[in-house]
Amino acid sequence: MTAAAGSTRSGPAYYPGCSLDGMGRPYELSAQAVLHRLGLPLERIVEYNCCGATEVKNISPDLSLVLPARNLALAEAMGRSEVVAACNGCLYSLARANEALVDPAARERINARLREGGAPPYGGATEVRHLLDYIYRSAGVDAVRAAVVRPLKGIVVAPYYGCMYTRPKQFTRANGRDGHEDPQEPMFLDELLAACGATVVREYEAKTICCGGGHALSDLEVSVGFSAAILHAAQRAGADLVATICPLGQINIENHLERIAAKYGPEIIRPAAYFTQLMALAFGSTVRAARLADNFSRPDRLFRARGYP
Repeated sequence: MTAAAGSTRSGPAYYPGCSLDGMGRPYELSAQAVLHRLGLPLERIVEYNCCGATEVKNISPDLSLVLPARNLALAEAMGRSEVVAACNGCLYSLARANEALVDPAARERINARLREGGAPPYGGATEVRHLLDYIYRSAGVDAVRAAVVRPLKGIVVAPYYGCMYTRPKQFTRANGRDGHEDPQEPMFLDELLAACGATVVREYEAKTICCGGGHALSDLEVSVGFSAAILHAAQRAGADLVATICPLGQINIENHLERIAAKYGPEIIRPAAYFTQLMALAFGSTVRAARLADNFSRPDRLFRARGYP
């Protein structure tokens, strides 16, 4: 992502992570459309690396800090004081490194490793934000509502945040005050979807549970059970589909659809779509341009059946 057309601001640094340049490509492309429409600039970090969000910390605690610290250092070298990530796992990894490197001794130790690899040292003063937070707090609900040309009228959506979105300490400290997200009851996604004209289910107990992504390889049955719980809660709430903010949650749910249907019943299956795909659709993108047919769960069929072009 680059600075939006017509914008003179350079904006925060953008960290896409591994997923958005791979299976999360629909998320990336729909986010570009949304940011362009809202005039929100982002500048991609060049030569970024994997943040090590999975199990690196169990192998090497220092490496689990070096990997995200290198990305933060590259953003700092770009002259940016903020990094925006679209993945919950990346957000957590970057924020975790940020917290650890407040300690001068830890920062010097990790910076020594960065220098060995030819990377710039990290000063430790970069703020990490989720793409959802960036859109909500930088554009605002009113601007989103004003950008809507095709409201998502009659579309009932279950907002799924995932478990890591509310874990970084900067969210916990905010406690929902001063315009920040409430870690106990996140609402940014709810409000943006409602501004796009969707009917957002309020009683959705699965909005911050784990998707089971961390268990996908070690215990498939557990992973399937978590994903099924998300869809089952959406079914009970009367939702047409689930809106996601994380490629890990999206992909984990979609990869398990056949197993979920076989074990828990096909009636609980619901398509899943990235929140930026839904926003892009509301902003005037076609179903094809919003890349809804790229999702394994095929939410494009739902929208075409409702008359969306």
